Amino acid sequence: MLHASEQSGVNLTEVYMNIGIMTDGPDMDGKISALFADAYYLLIVDADTGAVHTKYARSGMTDRDFARKLIDHDCEAVLCGPIEREPFLIIADEGCITRYYSVGLSAGDALKAMLADQLPYIVDFIGGTGCDSSHTTCSHEHGEKA
Repeated sequence: MLHASEQSGVNLTEVYMNIGIMTDGPDMDGKISALFADAYYLLIVDADTGAVHTKYARSGMTDRDFARKLIDHDCEAVLCGPIEREPFLIIADEGCITRYYSVGLSAGDALKAMLADQLPYIVDFIGGTGCDSSHTTCSHEHGEKA
């Protein structure tokens, strides 16, 4: 079946929005894990349809691996819990991926809340300075204290 944008002749890469979701289960009923590092699965979801089109099980994958998968799939956002420094920097600085705090919600409910702009941002890594990673609102280099 064609994606709606393919049917209309619009380039799919221009309108297709991938969202990464860090869960304890392999489908949209899985709960968002308490920490990025606690997730058993990374689901890559089409934001328009809510369909999971790719999933990765932890099975030996590190937090860095999961962070790189988010970039590989050109994710616009990740729904998760607090994130350690190294994967955070990959996600935020290299991938420019928006991070949404959604601990305890099902993947489906978290996606709905994100689309309704009802989730708070994760602006820094665990133990970080608390400023956002865009380097526009703070006066220090990331990785050092303000």
